[in-house]
Amino acid sequence: MERAESSIASRYIYAVVIYFFLWIVLTYPFSIHEWEAGALIAFLGALLSYKQLSMSGVKNIRRIGILLFWYLPVFTWEMIKANLHVALIVLNPKMPINPGIVKIKTNLKSPVARVWLANSITLTPGTLSLDIDEQYLYIHWITVGAEDVEGATKEIAGTFEKILEAMFK
Repeated sequence: MERAESSIASRYIYAVVIYFFLWIVLTYPFSIHEWEAGALIAFLGALLSYKQLSMSGVKNIRRIGILLFWYLPVFTWEMIKANLHVALIVLNPKMPINPGIVKIKTNLKSPVARVWLANSITLTPGTLSLDIDEQYLYIHWITVGAEDVEGATKEIAGTFEKILEAMFK
């Protein structure tokens, strides 16, 4: 009985710490009022969700670290590049597009990781994930560069897949 109560308390504290940390990271620059609001929201959010959290804390902290310090910067960079590419296409009067649907192959084992990959691709302008079929994703691409599976995979999913593989192993 004591161990179950300890587990519940540690899950709650773990949730509060994670939520508060995320609040602080996302609200820079912050003031004392930001900290107070973050603490209140972290306590309330933890109260509503601590039961769903896994206690494999090291694995979760590792994933959050990879997300914040590796995935988000890479995703932001890829987003900037894709936005500039699409803007150049729009501004060019000849509209140099070659739209098409390509098939890419992923080595990601986790269904959640494959969904992250599909969402990362969709959120990048010029591409849209259409379907996930086991190890394959079907992508609508505004300027098809490579029609073969390997080439399309490298161009579209290359950077995201490496990071997601590290996040979800």
